[in-house]
Amino acid sequence: MIIHSDFDLPKYSKKFLQHLKRKYYSEETIIGYENDIKKFSSFIYDLYDGHILTEEISKDDILEYLDFLGNQDYKPNSISRYFYGVKAFFKYLVIELNFKVDPTIGISTRNVYVPLPEILDMEEIALVLATAKKFSEFYYVLISLLYYTGSRITAARTLLKENVDIKNNKIYFPRIKGGRDLHLPLHPKLQKILAEYLQKTKDNGSDYLFPSPVSRNMPISGVEIRIKLKKIGAQCNITKRLTPHVIRHCTATHLTLLGVDQHYIATLLGHTDSRSTARYQHLKVDDLRSAMKKLK
Repeated sequence: MIIHSDFDLPKYSKKFLQHLKRKYYSEETIIGYENDIKKFSSFIYDLYDGHILTEEISKDDILEYLDFLGNQDYKPNSISRYFYGVKAFFKYLVIELNFKVDPTIGISTRNVYVPLPEILDMEEIALVLATAKKFSEFYYVLISLLYYTGSRITAARTLLKENVDIKNNKIYFPRIKGGRDLHLPLHPKLQKILAEYLQKTKDNGSDYLFPSPVSRNMPISGVEIRIKLKKIGAQCNITKRLTPHVIRHCTATHLTLLGVDQHYIATLLGHTDSRSTARYQHLKVDDLRSAMKKLK
């Protein structure tokens, strides 16, 4: 893995481990912390394609990391242990290196390992799409694709034009998480959106559906997408977090509320384990009333 110049987390990790040695922590404890930080560092690197400074890491990033661990089926105790290492690391940065913000403050894993993201309801998603359409056609199409496919950000941003089959109403995501291929039908709304967009961008010189504004030969970066989503969310006056992962949550939860079988939702999300799909069912109490009334 090539470490970008604006990814300085490994440098601070090394300082943190040296600090622990000076404090005479046991070798076993230091190795444990080192493994915790390595796992976190790898996640943050992948999340931002290596383009983020340690001081820019936010509370949202910590929450997404804990959610990621949960999706990997780590037990709550293991997640708490990994979080404890990250928490100790940022505490060190604030106390010893005068960092201004500790992004782990306010996050607890004692009872529930991570506060699950609050999803947007269908009306709020409609508002986001309408706002994105005014903001930029590029991001309107991107958000539409994320929502109507439930795709992860990496699969969406690296999608090639040739993998969108408008004629046969299909879309192909090669090598999603776990190395599997995923073929999905196109939602009627998404089919129309993509058909118009592909026609407009057919001569833009890029094989990517969503090319980088810096280089047509590269896909848009994950960090750029997150920045724009925050701006769009702000324009909607939505206080809930708006990230690619939250949009994925919305897709799965909305399908659940509409009565779609969990097997189909698991296939859509690219899950091989139904337990992973269950994590996306953030149902409100009122949504369960009709089901409870069926009891005699």
